[in-house]
Amino acid sequence: MTTLAVDADARDLAAAEHLVHRLDEALGGGPPEDAYVISTHVVREPTARFVAVVDWPGGPAAEDLTGLLTDRLPEAYVTPDSPAIAEAAARTAGRLARYHGRTRIETVTTVAAVEADSVVDTVEGLAGITLAPDDVLDLTGFARPVWREGRCVLLVQRAAAGLVPFEARHQIPCCSDH
Repeated sequence: MTTLAVDADARDLAAAEHLVHRLDEALGGGPPEDAYVISTHVVREPTARFVAVVDWPGGPAAEDLTGLLTDRLPEAYVTPDSPAIAEAAARTAGRLARYHGRTRIETVTTVAAVEADSVVDTVEGLAGITLAPDDVLDLTGFARPVWREGRCVLLVQRAAAGLVPFEARHQIPCCSDH
């Protein structure tokens, strides 16, 4: 397993998503989606930001991957040692942006299909929502599960269109209307 943290000073979720996209480009346009996992983690010191962790079972040696990413992402700091790596390894925190089954579930699907067709262990409804295996989810184009207590959990909520991911692709900043 090759695991590296990539820090490009991403200060918000949009910047974290951009970093993930840049990592995919740097890694050759993206090998098959089950080749590696990219998760993003909040690091608070010295300033709060998101750091991406690349986990690549059977991937290139750490030195080779570090060299490749350093060349292709000169604005980023690449390291094999970060608190984010420990979180990813323990599966205690972080949001998955690239993971096995992502393209199969980012559609209109069911709870049972998400759990069967991806790395997601469980789909959890927020605000007391009880889910059944045949409940329909609209995950069209965007589903970001999180690591929690060793499991991969996709959080969903009710919206006008039905059940949708808790995290939306386009975030509205707090207090954006005043």
